[in-house]
Amino acid sequence: MERFISKLNVGLLYIAQAVLIIMVFLVTADVLGRWIFKQPITGAVELTELGLSMVIFLSIGYTHLKEEHISIDFLIERLPSKAQRLVDVLINIIIMVVMVLMALSLFWYSERLLISGTVTGDLGLPIYLFAAVSGIGAIVFALTALMLAIKYFARVGEK
Repeated sequence: MERFISKLNVGLLYIAQAVLIIMVFLVTADVLGRWIFKQPITGAVELTELGLSMVIFLSIGYTHLKEEHISIDFLIERLPSKAQRLVDVLINIIIMVVMVLMALSLFWYSERLLISGTVTGDLGLPIYLFAAVSGIGAIVFALTALMLAIKYFARVGEK
């Protein structure tokens, strides 16, 4: 399970990195177009907004897997190691539940967007696709939190 979730997170991270690189070139070209030719790229802001949602949701599971989130643990550090692991288990279970709820909400929202035919203003891109991709990222984040909760729970008895 750990290997599968790790590979899934790495795959989504590569997609997020590719989207981020595309966004960098798009914003650069848009700024140069405005500055040099007095003509911006139509839809650049839309694509950047939608791309940013993808970058965040597709990479957050990997960040959690590598435990690279910002944390303020000055209180937790004072607890015994067994209690620290129990807190880690509890936090990861809470993260998992919240992310499952968020993913469900994103999928329901995506369905509503699909049914209503909602598209972006400039380019006419269907927004439901981006909401669904964000939901997939949230599910992978939830799986990562579940895996880490199990991992920390197995370590509770260790010294």
